[in-house]
Amino acid sequence: MSWSVCACGPAPKIAEQLEQQFERVNMNDKGEQETVQHARKLVAQTLATIEPEKIMRVSASGSIGFKDWQNKTGPYQSVDLKIEPIHFT
Repeated sequence: MSWSVCACGPAPKIAEQLEQQFERVNMNDKGEQETVQHARKLVAQTLATIEPEKIMRVSASGSIGFKDWQNKTGPYQSVDLKIEPIHFT
């Protein structure tokens, strides 16, 4: 039970690519669905504030685990979100 999206390029272009990738993320757990939606909104909001010609790299991923995997009790989530500019010299 994990998900991931990533893209690199001009902010407006990758915003579209990431939106399409987020559309394909399908989680069964309601809590994980909410987490994906929060990440989706945060990525879109952040990219909307960046200059259109700026080259960016975005990666977001997450997973759900259980303290007791066999009995599916003690659920927890791990989420990693990275939004960074690419600098050319």
